[in-house]
Amino acid sequence: MLDHKNLRTTQHYAKVLDRKVSDDMRILKEKFVFSTPNSKLV
Repeated sequence: MLDHKNLRTTQHYAKVLDRKVSDDMRILKEKFVFSTPNSKLV
């Protein structure tokens, strides 16, 4: 699908993407929680 000749290349990018999404969601959650009055960290 990504046109890599080696499956390991695709697996590498998939791991990077998963981590990036996870990190971005954590940052977004922190910004939302700490900017909302009377909010609780879930």
